[in-house]
Amino acid sequence: MPHTYTNGIVTFYEDAGDGPVVVLIHGYGADLRLWDAQVEPLREAGFRVIRYDVRGHGRSMIAPEGYTFENYAADLRDLLDRLDVERPATQSLELEAVHVVGLSMGGGVALQFALDYPDRVLSLTLVDSALPGFTYADETTAHIQRFMDAVRSDGPRNAIDKVWLAHPFFDGVRREPERLAVVRDMLLDFQAPDMRDGARPADYRPDIASRLAEIGAPTLVIAGENDVADFRLIADVLAENIPDARLTIIPDCWHLPPVEKPEEFNELFVSFLRGT
Repeated sequence: MPHTYTNGIVTFYEDAGDGPVVVLIHGYGADLRLWDAQVEPLREAGFRVIRYDVRGHGRSMIAPEGYTFENYAADLRDLLDRLDVERPATQSLELEAVHVVGLSMGGGVALQFALDYPDRVLSLTLVDSALPGFTYADETTAHIQRFMDAVRSDGPRNAIDKVWLAHPFFDGVRREPERLAVVRDMLLDFQAPDMRDGARPADYRPDIASRLAEIGAPTLVIAGENDVADFRLIADVLAENIPDARLTIIPDCWHLPPVEKPEEFNELFVSFLRGT
């Protein structure tokens, strides 16, 4: 797998196809394999597809610190620079820009990237997205704390298997053993460096929630009908506060639409990209 240096770390990525560039950002604990069902449909639709392992995930470098949304966004900026990705946002502006897609934590990265480097974003697709600055319910906060405690007492593999995978995020794939096995294998490779002793507090978040009106890119917000209440509410907040945003709910789906409902997700996604 190819790799490059981005923002002081080694980042592994895959780059396939030709045409307008689509960048896929996975969620917390996963890696670029999360998007396996999207690569070929996007290529067949005429897009160049770049997916990568976010720092501390997959094969990318486990940095000693720096697990912030600002660093995640800077990593993506450098990755695009190294790959020499250039797409005109319009014929008159001629700006380097890509279609940016993020799921869960990856949605938070996409939002930060859109705020920090707005000229580089042709469109945003936010899938059951996190929202830094949003106040999560006590239940969600408590689950993250339980996971952190388990990482520190039992190690990441046991914590992921016994605590993280027990979350309702995974109820959708839990219905289909083959898909659950794929997701579980991917998550068990995660070392949870941001949860270890000495890591920056997990509750640190930039206040993106108060800056949504600054985002000018066309935005598709996608949410699973059965996702947890926090993430359904976030989807509503994003759609209502990003000026050029629309919301689509996928029925009978939880937190992982690209894995749970790949055909329906791909159809929605490609249609949106073709219209931007």
